[in-house]
Amino acid sequence: MKITMRLLANFAILPLLAILSTGSVSAETDPGKAILEKLTARVAKLESACAKDIKKYCSNVTPGEGRLIYCMQAYEDKISPKCAFELEDAATSLLTTADALKDALMACKAEITGVCGKIQPGQGRIAACLLANKSTASIGCVEAIKKIEAMAAQ
Repeated sequence: MKITMRLLANFAILPLLAILSTGSVSAETDPGKAILEKLTARVAKLESACAKDIKKYCSNVTPGEGRLIYCMQAYEDKISPKCAFELEDAATSLLTTADALKDALMACKAEITGVCGKIQPGQGRIAACLLANKSTASIGCVEAIKKIEAMAAQ
């Protein structure tokens, strides 16, 4: 689990999810929590598929800061086809999610600093504020929130 969280942190997803996760509601209504759970499962699948390759080629690599991923990429011509597929698929999923979260933060920047500007960051309070004020948010912000909600529902 530590490797999973480090990998997510290395892709800058955890800080973004911390802003978007509302924390106190169920996964069905909490897009941040649902996305985090999906990404964690995705990375666990990657770790399982690549366990032998990691042990064989990267056992001397200290996990963290993307070093295992870089090591696996250095041996991409030698790793098993299953691991190579999972590595590419996980990277695509992580990058797609990170892009959507970054887009939401940028689209909702005015709302985050304006309507939700006095809200203390952390534990999903800003996300809760954005969701509570979605009816008055800009069209771009609403669309970005809907995109994240759709990703969480998939």
